[in-house]
Amino acid sequence: MLEIEVAVAKVAHHGSGESGDTLEMIERPGGGFSFVLIDGEGTGRGAKTLSNLLATRAITLLKDGARDGAVARAVHDYLYTYRAGQVAATLTSCRWITRAARSACPATTRRRFLS
Repeated sequence: MLEIEVAVAKVAHHGSGESGDTLEMIERPGGGFSFVLIDGEGTGRGAKTLSNLLATRAITLLKDGARDGAVARAVHDYLYTYRAGQVAATLTSCRWITRAARSACPATTRRRFLS
């Protein structure tokens, strides 16, 4: 039996109510798991809304079976179009693929969007 434990700790900054970070997890269609962390570059409701929007877009694409690189490019293009190149966000994705998917090594993709 295989067991995966994932833990996330969120530490609040002094004087700010909400952070712009969002973490989502999904089970991949071909087997394995993907984790997506979006940093909305800032604090407050606007940064949180932006990170939720981008995380939802990334998870939807992963759920449809898209590859990690294609997801990062699609989220970048979406952010650039949505905010007309006026905001920045960081996407970090990590996948764990089971042996059934013919891969035994995890991979991490990190992209900084300067849109």
